Amino acid sequence: MSVSRRPLRRCLLWLPCLVAASSCSVAANLSAPVMLTELDRIVRIDVAGGVRSLRYQESAVVSRWWIRSWCLQPVRPVFGLLFGRESLLKLENPSPRGHVRELLRELPDETGGDLLLCAQTAVRQGWIAELEANSESRLVAVDGLCAMAAQLDVALFTEPARIGRTADGDRMTQARAGFAAGAPAVRTADFGSAGLLAYAEAVRAMVADPLGDGAARLIVLEEVTQAFAQETEPEVRAVVGTAVQAALRHVVEGVLLRLVQGRAPEDVDLRLCAMEQVRRFGGPGAVPLLLAVMAATPAQIARGESRYDPDPLVQLRLIQYCGQLGGDLATSTVTLPGREGHPVLSPAHFLATTILNEQAYYSKLRTPALVALTWSLQRPRLDPDPTWVREWLDGHR
Repeated sequence: MSVSRRPLRRCLLWLPCLVAASSCSVAANLSAPVMLTELDRIVRIDVAGGVRSLRYQESAVVSRWWIRSWCLQPVRPVFGLLFGRESLLKLENPSPRGHVRELLRELPDETGGDLLLCAQTAVRQGWIAELEANSESRLVAVDGLCAMAAQLDVALFTEPARIGRTADGDRMTQARAGFAAGAPAVRTADFGSAGLLAYAEAVRAMVADPLGDGAARLIVLEEVTQAFAQETEPEVRAVVGTAVQAALRHVVEGVLLRLVQGRAPEDVDLRLCAMEQVRRFGGPGAVPLLLAVMAATPAQIARGESRYDPDPLVQLRLIQYCGQLGGDLATSTVTLPGREGHPVLSPAHFLATTILNEQAYYSKLRTPALVALTWSLQRPRLDPDPTWVREWLDGHR
């Protein structure tokens, strides 16, 4: 009696499909160091005339498909030995940006809360968030940055009074000099405990306050991350590790705050993402901070711009956040450096002015704001007549 070979043939026919399905992502089953290496091979930072820009390589050495394939994990070392783990690939499908986005999406799942890997990943994500023109790539980078901060339990937006403060130039120059003089790569045999102590103080001073420029903050994060990777003295390594977290905090806060201040219509998704991250990390106390940061500057008002972002989705998100607050938080404000004489709205005042400024019958914001203010002030029922709002506002100016 003959044995039918049809089942075997069917299995062989389906095998390529299974392999292809298991390796559909360019980042599947790669470790964080491998993905970081691929990112560096694809993304370049060019500097021309003091201006930085991103450049993507059209071809790069990347991992072969059998290294990424889940089905071939048991034989992956053999395949890598026989056929090589990497090859030069023309990045047409997906495009270089698409390949980079896949790597960025996968990286947070592979860093595992390791301080060095998280910091190295955040540096790459930070440059894309700062310099990239493509909104989708920036969105992925921002989400990744926030994931790194969450993995390391970095406290963000917990001190609203410090927002807007920048490092003193002279102090930063001195700190950089001490940092360069005590770096692990330049230490000599006679570099004693006094030198290590001075180096640790220089590292602390470098990250005490953020620099005003986003690129400068990223450079500081790069420098302290490299120092952490090279440090061998246990006590100094702990200091540098704390500095890495502080530098990461400055980078993430700076990126998110600059995003929420934007008003370009094509970047609404980015602003909504950044607003959500600020609220998530900062808690209820971050809402007055958002109102302060997102308010138009005196120069913008002089140009005829609205006090807040006119996009209805952004407005609805602010209404939602403000309606979640009650008591003192509902009437609290944050004053930013340089805007001391500029009027600041509390969450309750933002809701009240939104209600009174909107058209009664055509507005999509008035009713949500009425509901939010009613909830915030703990009124027993919703009254659609805005007379009570005007009376409350007159009594709380």
